[in-house]
Amino acid sequence: MTWIDWAIVGLYVVVAMVLGVVFSRKAARTTTDFFVAGRSLPWWIAGTSLVATTFSTDTPLFVAGLSRSDGIHGNWIWWSAAIGQTATVFFFAKLWRRTKVLTDVEFIQCRYDASPQRSVLRVFKVLFDGVYANCVVMALVTIAATKVVQVVMGLDSDPVFELVLSQGAEPLFTITETGAVLLVLGFCAMVYSMASGLYGVVYTDLVQFSLAMVGTIWLAVVSFSRVTENGSFAEQIKASAAYNPDNNLLGFFPDLGAMDLVAFTFLTYVFVVSWQTAPGTGYLVQRLLATKSEKDSMLAFLWYNFCHYVLRPWPWIVVGLASMVFFPELADAESSFPKMINLMLGTGIKGVMVAAMLAAYMSTLDTHLNWGASYLVNDLYQPFIRPEAKTKELVLVSRLSMVLLTVMALVLSTTFTGILDGYKYLAVIIGGLGTVLILRWYWWRVSAWSEIAAIVGALLIGNATEFWLANPKDAFGDPMLDVLGRKVDYFAYRMIITTFGTAVIWVGVTLLTTYRPTEKAIAFCRDIRPAGPGWRFVREREGIPKERGEFGRSTIGWLASIGFIYSLLLGIGSAIFSRWTGVAICSVIAIISVLVLKWVLKRSLFGDVVADAEAEAKAEGR
Repeated sequence: MTWIDWAIVGLYVVVAMVLGVVFSRKAARTTTDFFVAGRSLPWWIAGTSLVATTFSTDTPLFVAGLSRSDGIHGNWIWWSAAIGQTATVFFFAKLWRRTKVLTDVEFIQCRYDASPQRSVLRVFKVLFDGVYANCVVMALVTIAATKVVQVVMGLDSDPVFELVLSQGAEPLFTITETGAVLLVLGFCAMVYSMASGLYGVVYTDLVQFSLAMVGTIWLAVVSFSRVTENGSFAEQIKASAAYNPDNNLLGFFPDLGAMDLVAFTFLTYVFVVSWQTAPGTGYLVQRLLATKSEKDSMLAFLWYNFCHYVLRPWPWIVVGLASMVFFPELADAESSFPKMINLMLGTGIKGVMVAAMLAAYMSTLDTHLNWGASYLVNDLYQPFIRPEAKTKELVLVSRLSMVLLTVMALVLSTTFTGILDGYKYLAVIIGGLGTVLILRWYWWRVSAWSEIAAIVGALLIGNATEFWLANPKDAFGDPMLDVLGRKVDYFAYRMIITTFGTAVIWVGVTLLTTYRPTEKAIAFCRDIRPAGPGWRFVREREGIPKERGEFGRSTIGWLASIGFIYSLLLGIGSAIFSRWTGVAICSVIAIISVLVLKWVLKRSLFGDVVADAEAEAKAEGR
């Protein structure tokens, strides 16, 4: 890193701080302005902001490392989520926008009748989702950022922060050079997030996304060119000392005929993990709530899906695979991405890439800080602690909450050593809640008791499977290894046991506790207008008009978008590896899918929601 590279990094930080100042007064007007940008975002800004947020520092490291160690098909751990997240576009985006809530936790307030269990559920979600899980993600992102900083600055791979609870006269908290860099960046992210709310977050995200795409595409092009100087990309990867011919490293899918643990895990990703992302949570929902209209919410999430699953994956995968040629023996696969940055990029463009990676760190932090603070203020402080609080006080508490979350994330970062294991733990716990989070929109019998039962079940079963199956040992007490010498991963079993065990618990509780529609359920059906057979009893009993054709049209749009996303994703990969038959097949599927998608969107965006502006005005006047 030369002074020019660091100047580029510094310029980004300055731009982010300036944007914080520019939007500070606008963000302080109301909590709606601070947390959902006054519901004013057009689809392209909201969608791009989502892509930038999910392009956190850990993402390229995780994808490059996973591609290198488990093969291309290992990416189905996150590719499979496209099945659920395209469903968000057609089944949930408009419904979320209609609720007019500030957070997804506040949804509880408009869905369930007032009761002690509703209050307990809301507080628990604030503490678990908004504080604990939120801080875990920020801690994991911090770990990823350390690997980037340590490689590009040539620093030792010491822990960034060390928290010592008892060591005589030694300090309780020590910080390394890497930690100092990250503290500065984290402090800057916290400051402009505190000042500008979601306005500053989304507009800094636009800058971050532009830097990230330029840097990663250039890195992938240079890496690909260097590898192919002496032959095709696939041939050079296979010739590297790191390549294992038994690993199916370059396959887009595992060997399903073998029906081994790898194949079973893939099927679990596609048929179990995938749909649990459908209802949307956290900052994903926050962006939907911040859009100008129902149409913008749908287009924002469709744009996010296209960028997330089509534009971004292959540069990371190419870099991870190319690292096998240049770094055949690498103990930490997740460090392959920053090592390739250091090796491949020259002065100037390296600064852009490092700025993009550090900007990704700040982008993820600012989103999680704003989102976590929205939970603490909107769903805990205002309803339960200070109902009479004025806007000025609420904005102040929001900013103080961000400081608290930052400190907690730094402390948690001292307890993790890897990225993937942390995400898998959260995926198992949160994934167990997927069924209830989907059906609370589409089945009138779901109640606060249902969600409480699901949370208790997911925590008990998920942690039990973590204890028994996360790190299986052999008869001698050593970690179990597969035929390739890798640690056996029973993630699929953990996910299936937790998901279906939790579903049995909460459905049973629902059938035992809910016998007739409540006032809130009836109002929800009338105001939010969910389609599907789960509300037929309420609609017929209360005389509520049915949304004709919407459920069927949404299903067709969902299937078409799945075909569109995956055909482009796999088609690009086929082109990289010169698999021209695959390119032709994917092209045909993409063309058919886009024609069907165009037909559905024309009716979904400009048919049923043609009176969207009038509905918005009416809702604001309530």
